[in-house]
Amino acid sequence: MAKTEKTKQIELALWREKNIQGTFGCFEVTIGWFGTEIVDFITYKTNGEFRCYEIKVSKADFKSNAKLSFHGDFNYYVMPIELYEELKNEARKDVASIGYYSEKEKDNIFDTRLKNQNIGLITISSRGYLQTQINPKRKCPDLSIRMTLLQSMLRSSNREIEKFYKVPGHGYWE
Repeated sequence: MAKTEKTKQIELALWREKNIQGTFGCFEVTIGWFGTEIVDFITYKTNGEFRCYEIKVSKADFKSNAKLSFHGDFNYYVMPIELYEELKNEARKDVASIGYYSEKEKDNIFDTRLKNQNIGLITISSRGYLQTQINPKRKCPDLSIRMTLLQSMLRSSNREIEKFYKVPGHGYWE
């Protein structure tokens, strides 16, 4: 399935912000040798820290049954600010009739649910700027998960390099 323009905009913003010295990133990383999970973007820092990013561009995308690959030390949803506001309003409506929530709790119920799952949230503005709305809590993946993530990133990075070398007219092997 072709990527939407919004997805491409988010990928570009993530790449620009996370492509810094000591941090390595890769898109569409299949987890494990025969994995059925694909993380949209993952970064690895030289201090051994992994961050996983799941890109969501619509309410249907956010609510889909697709497996979420939150295996990193820190894990995030990344979405347009408009989607974030829509999801917050929907969550507020869901609990509006429940009497034991205060008005402030109702306003923040979506954020609270993500925080309770230890998941962070980054939004992208219409101008392409990323902003962290919710900081994730550290998860402590064991050594076998770390090795799987590193191997998965390496395989996926090799796939992307192979695509680059096949582009006609780039001149590398010509």
